[in-house]
Amino acid sequence: GFRNHLLEGRRKRFTVYRKDAAVRRFLEWVRASTDAEFDLDPIEPMHQPLDQQITFLEDEEAEQLLSFPQNSLDSLRDAVMIRLMLDTGVTVSEIRGLLKSDLDLEAAQVQLGGPGSHLAPRVRRLTDETVELLRRYLAARRDETPELIVGRAARPVATSKSLQNVLWKRCEQVGLPRVSPMILRHTFAIRLLRRGATLGELKDALGVRDTTNIGVYKKFV
Repeated sequence: GFRNHLLEGRRKRFTVYRKDAAVRRFLEWVRASTDAEFDLDPIEPMHQPLDQQITFLEDEEAEQLLSFPQNSLDSLRDAVMIRLMLDTGVTVSEIRGLLKSDLDLEAAQVQLGGPGSHLAPRVRRLTDETVELLRRYLAARRDETPELIVGRAARPVATSKSLQNVLWKRCEQVGLPRVSPMILRHTFAIRLLRRGATLGELKDALGVRDTTNIGVYKKFV
């Protein structure tokens, strides 16, 4: 039906997901606002990833994700989190453990894969935009908490789910369907390959042990 038409038209997978989500929201409104009844669900939920394939953001979608106003401590923190994921492929569990001391803003880099991480230690470069955002965020902090990403009262973030919810909130704010941290990691990987990186270089960047499970990214390059 509708979804197959989009897929057969070679639409981007995330574009298909966005249109699918919009149709589902409309149907939910119809159910809630009218007496219309459906004997079956006209469009079954589309899960991420679709058919066990990779979902990622194109550049314009990543820009849209970062289009919310960044004029408060919370919004600066959220933008920092998103930019770090897009710049480095850092996982949500790693980002919870990041310390301010893991940053070297003069060298525009961050140390990942610290103690307790199941991923290999690695140093990743940061874009100029991310460095500037980090400077603004750190200048706005008025606490001595060593963790980079903090919650209320500058306390360390207790769960990865908390950061997932923050990401979903920003997606809704800018009109995107819910994006998971894994989608941002996929986006980083595909961007890196599109810039000419080898699978070996991608392996090191992601902190994984071998290239067995990352070869799938090549079909999106």
